[in-house]
Amino acid sequence: MGLVGVELSKEERIVRKFEKNGILLTTHCFEKILENNLDVDSIIDEALKRGVWLLTEEFIIEFMNSKLKEKEEKEEKHFIVLRKGKEIPAKEVDAELKIYKESEISGKSSCEGKIEDFITYFNDRYNNIKEILKERQNLRSMVPIKSLKKISSRETVAICCMITDKISSNRGFKFLEVEDPTGSIRVLIPQTNENLLKLYDSLLLDEVIGISGTVRDNLFIAQEIFQPDIPYDLKTPEVEDDIAIGFLSDIHVGSYLFLEKEFEKLIESLNLKNGNEEIFSRVKYLIIAGDLVDGIGIYPNQEQELSIPDIYKQYDYLSLLVEKIPDWIEIVMSVGNHDAVRQAEPQPKLDKDIAAPLYDLPNVHLVGNPCYLSIHGVDVLVYHGRSLDTIITSLSNCTYSQPEVAMIELLKRRCLVPSYGNDIISPEKKDYLTIKKIPNIFHCGHVHSNGYATYRGIKVINSGTWQSKTKYQEELGHEPTPGRFPVLNLKTQELQVIHFVT
Repeated sequence: MGLVGVELSKEERIVRKFEKNGILLTTHCFEKILENNLDVDSIIDEALKRGVWLLTEEFIIEFMNSKLKEKEEKEEKHFIVLRKGKEIPAKEVDAELKIYKESEISGKSSCEGKIEDFITYFNDRYNNIKEILKERQNLRSMVPIKSLKKISSRETVAICCMITDKISSNRGFKFLEVEDPTGSIRVLIPQTNENLLKLYDSLLLDEVIGISGTVRDNLFIAQEIFQPDIPYDLKTPEVEDDIAIGFLSDIHVGSYLFLEKEFEKLIESLNLKNGNEEIFSRVKYLIIAGDLVDGIGIYPNQEQELSIPDIYKQYDYLSLLVEKIPDWIEIVMSVGNHDAVRQAEPQPKLDKDIAAPLYDLPNVHLVGNPCYLSIHGVDVLVYHGRSLDTIITSLSNCTYSQPEVAMIELLKRRCLVPSYGNDIISPEKKDYLTIKKIPNIFHCGHVHSNGYATYRGIKVINSGTWQSKTKYQEELGHEPTPGRFPVLNLKTQELQVIHFVT
């Protein structure tokens, strides 16, 4: 005969609750639950979510730690909210961010890779740079190459041309083979002109230049060579608000070499939890210059260095990190050669199908590569920087340890990809790679080394990487400088670099 109305003890009720959900407990686990008076329903929910049917003491300890962390985060978050009014300048300033849609290719690509497309593209680039060169007083009356035959040998004339070849003779003479849409000609660099000989060594195939000189026997003898370059009198607009831009690139989420702990510390700093509040409380914008994730099949044996071998999950995890950044910070994300877009430049922004979680974040703005931005009236050119490889390996004054020098060489040429061949160009009908609009800030990544300079008033910033050295980089002799976060104050124009890796 059974007993009716017998009340179960607390311990028995707990055990039966677990049994009802198909979960068994070890003795030490059961004691831990009683000892700490833990919420049984929460434990069951967590176990069912993780598919665990046998609970151990270790499971309970992990559960307690996670709940403690959640509580601390809520308390800290609440603490920050109470202080926002006076101590977070970036929170008090309205965003003034404009993305120049006409500067990037997203949704506008029309090339088919035909020869005609390349001709159209190179003609457009030639005309764009020719217009820049014509701003110089002594290049305003440039003539087409086909007209040189009619020019007197005593008359000094100027041409705008693209370099197709560089030739050195056995006797030490140096020549350029150049062309424009009307014809081609050989240019002699006089051996007596040391400045031209020095400049000759730094000229790249396919770059567009201006040359003044004289014609003799179907040979153009150079007197001066002009690169488009940047004017000297460039001034940065004044910004009244005491706010700053933080620069990032080459995060490489999905690689086991991604410096996740250091990146989490950066996020904590942006949430004002990790010191340097004078700096981080002013960060109103984050600009990320591509290589958001590590991608798949980008370099030899990459699969051996992937912690997330699924491209969709790489972007999912990136979004989980980014959503921890305070919502008062506007985040601009460009793309690079590791991202899930075409390799040829210009590159469109990430497709919504592959980066849907990022599109759901209201303070995230996805853009193509390259792209122009205006931030409180300050113009920013964002370019991932793949062509820096070509510049660094082609010019003796450039190294991977000083990427800012190579970036300045791009500014001198007023073209982000001045040399065709090693770099992959998509021949669009419109040229998106000429630097027609002069920026106040030029930001790149790609080479995984930090570099900073000011060139004729332009702030040149390469923000480095958040990935440790790969085996591929080791083979190439690259020495990355990871975990550095450059911050530019727009009011004072002061650049500070915070190191998260010592």
